[in-house]
Parts: sequence; structure tokens; C-alpha cells
Amino acid sequence: MKLAAFRAPQIRLWSIKVWFTESIFVVKFANFAKPETVMRNYNEYLDISTSLHTNSLTLFVGTGFSKYMTNGKAPNWLELLVDCTKAIDKEDKLLNQLFISDSSGRIKEPIYDLTICAQILEGEFLKKRKSIKEQITKIIKSKINEKTIDKNKLEHLQSFFSKHPNINIVTTNYDTIFSDYVIPITSRIVIEGSIIPRINSGQNIYHIHGCVNRPESIILTINDYYNFQNSNNYFSRKFFTLLQETTVAILGYSLGDFNLNSILNEVKNSKNESFRRTDIYYITKDEIAEVIEKFYAITYGIKVIQNTSTDSFIDNIVSQYDKAEKLIESVIDLKNVISGTHEYKDEFLKLKISLTNILLQAASIGIDSKDKDFIQTLITLLEKKKTYTREDSAWAQYEHLADWLIEIASIIVVKGTEFEAKFIEIATYSLNNSSKKLYRGYSWHAWQSWHNRWHEMKIENQIMLEDIIKNKTWPSKLEIPEILE
Repeated sequence: MKLAAFRAPQIRLWSIKVWFTESIFVVKFANFAKPETVMRNYNEYLDISTSLHTNSLTLFVGTGFSKYMTNGKAPNWLELLVDCTKAIDKEDKLLNQLFISDSSGRIKEPIYDLTICAQILEGEFLKKRKSIKEQITKIIKSKINEKTIDKNKLEHLQSFFSKHPNINIVTTNYDTIFSDYVIPITSRIVIEGSIIPRINSGQNIYHIHGCVNRPESIILTINDYYNFQNSNNYFSRKFFTLLQETTVAILGYSLGDFNLNSILNEVKNSKNESFRRTDIYYITKDEIAEVIEKFYAITYGIKVIQNTSTDSFIDNIVSQYDKAEKLIESVIDLKNVISGTHEYKDEFLKLKISLTNILLQAASIGIDSKDKDFIQTLITLLEKKKTYTREDSAWAQYEHLADWLIEIASIIVVKGTEFEAKFIEIATYSLNNSSKKLYRGYSWHAWQSWHNRWHEMKIENQIMLEDIIKNKTWPSKLEIPEILE
């Protein structure tokens, strides 16, 4: 998440004491004892809300969103091509050559890839002196209109976007739900071949696969997709810049969607490292299998938010917005901590969410993942966390320490760096104080963190820690090797 548009508040010398007594750390040369109030119920929505507050949130919207807004009436890609086929194939001869039907006669899947089916259909339309893209435009407009859009869902979205007009919207949908209904007054449609307005006002909606407002722009056939993926024009560069430099929330796609995966792969190959484990979130109302969730976390760095409707997703962002605003307002202070003029209070560092806040702040001011000064700051924080585990009634600190180690290992390649030895020392301490079963003096929650979140770490770090676990002798009752199972 970049913060190009954010300007940190100026702090006058005479106000510095007041400022830092209300913040989350203490100036070394002052004696402030007032405990602060911090965010205690952090979840992934805080990350998304910080992006919303700093005008760096992108919604990547698929067909599922249109179906949601029309209660299922909007067609998906398969349904569009079936309807196109029926428009020129009254005897179902072509339909049976391209699609497979179930026992009731309902089309359930294509025989060939949909881009190939579309290419074949385009040829059949041309033989009849017709345009398949004009037909698609006709179908979409007949199924997505004022009569089919859910009014309650529309009002909910309109309220949200009116308060947050700087959200980037990228979509592969051909329809115009956003520009015609959600934000009709302030929206600007941007499609390939269209004139991009020079006036920096309004809200851009990037239709990367074309739009019914300009049927010839629609990307449909295998040739269309080949040309799109191999183009290097302003539009494609702008699109990938948004995906690389902003937090992206994916709505209305299937994780198996060809378009989604090809785009994610392109972004992965060109994305810069940052101090965030992920800045791409996939939101779905369904439950996702653990093996699929792990695949997308490892391959694309995606965090899956499941069992969540679009309405709930928006409400949860809004619920964290005030906290996100306060977090961003304190971002200037992190630089002072790194430089050594300030340090975090113990009360703050004893909270589990303090590391998450620090990483979000680092991402907000564009700190690179290879920044040695900041990595050293993180190692110092781990050492402090380790000391907290030795205090009375500090069982939560063992769990926090394990989570912090995993969090850092998920965003930084520690193996082979000057920080490897110290990281291994602290990780070994954490493992030595973990146990799969409930034993006095050992943390069951820490063991669970290592076991359940192991896959989140970068592969290089997994290998580094796996070697430690396999080559060291551990008390058998702790079952440390079982973490790798």
C-alpha cells in the first residue's frame, strides 16, 4: 500500500509532550506514564480500512457482484454464450456441439474453453452478418436494469461510495451497474480505446475487458484475450499499477476463474515486496477448503475472507474506519522509533496487535522489505517480546511471540541474512516453550500457532525452521516435530 497522497500532520515543538502522551510510545527524553488506549479487536478489515482512509483501496469486481446486485438475474459468462448460441441456433445443433447438458436439458458446462466457444460463435455470427458483441450488449441490458437491481442493496452501496469517493474500481464485467446506478453522477468509465479524461475529478471505473457502452471493446474470444494479455498500452499499465500499489479487495469471482488467475499471476511476477503479508483480499460468501486457501496464500499472497456477503464486507470496513484513521495519523512516529529517538511503551508491545499496527504503518510510508534498519527494529521488538514471557502471568506473551515470529517470517526472507541467527535463537526459544498438549509451564496456544500458520511463512523460512526442528533434540512430550505434519 503506497501513501503518495497522505501528508503527515505537522507537530510543533511546544505540543510534543501532549502528542506523545496520547500516542502509543514514549519519547526517550521525557517521562510519560499515562497508559494509552489502543485497538484491541483487530482483524483483516483494519488493513483494508487503512487503505480506504489513505485513498489506496481498489475493488476488483467480477460477475458474482452483478449476480448479487440482481439476485441472480445477471448472466455469467457461460450463460451469456448459451444465450448467444440460442439467438442464431433455433434447432440447438450448434448448442449441442459446444455445450454439455444435464438430464433435464439444462446447460451445465462447455465442451471447450469458453474463449474458444466464443471464437467459434463469433464466426457463426459473422456468417449471418451479425455481431456477437452487439448481441451480448442486448442480453446484458435486458437482464441488468432498474427492474432487476435490488433496491436495498443499491442504497447500501450508494451510501458507502458517497462517503468514500476515492475508491478505485476495476472490473472484468461488461455491465454498467456502477456507472449507471451505484455512482451515476461522479463515475467515469475507462475502457480500451476510449478517451481518458484529463480533468482529475470523478471516480474512474476501469472496464478492463470492455463495456456494453462500446460493444467493440468487449474482450470475449481467445484472440481478444491473447491481444489483451500481450498489449502494453496506457490502459494495461495503469491497471497493473493499481494492483501493485494499492490494497485490492476481490469481489464476485470464483477462485478457479481463468481471468482472475491470469491477472493475479501477472501481478505476482511484477509486484514489489512490502512489509505486509498480503495486500490482496478475496471475499466470498462461501466456505473455502483449507487446501485451496493455503494455495492462494502461498502462490499469490491472498488472504481469503470467507462466509462474508458484500453487505457484511462493507459494514465491517466501516466499523474499523475510525481506528484506521487514528492509526494512520500516528504513522509519522514510526520513523522516530527506527531512528532511535523514541521507543514503544511496554503496555503497547504487550498487546498482540501491536506488531500488526507497526507493519501497517511501515507499509503506509513505503518502507522496503529489505530495509535493514527496520528489520533490526523488528528483531529488537521480538527480543522485547521474549522478555515479557518471563514475567508473572505472561502466558499470552508466549502465543504472541509465536505469532510475531510467523508474521515476520511471512513477509521477510530471513534465511541467509545477517538477522538469521538471532531470529533462529528467538524461534527456538518459542518452540522450547510450546507444547501440543496441556503441560504446566508450556504454551499450548503457541504450539497451535506454529502448527496452524506454518504455511503462511515464506518457503525459504519454512525450510530454515524445518531444519532446526528436525536437527535438534526436543523433549518428546512437547511433540515439536508434529508441528510439521
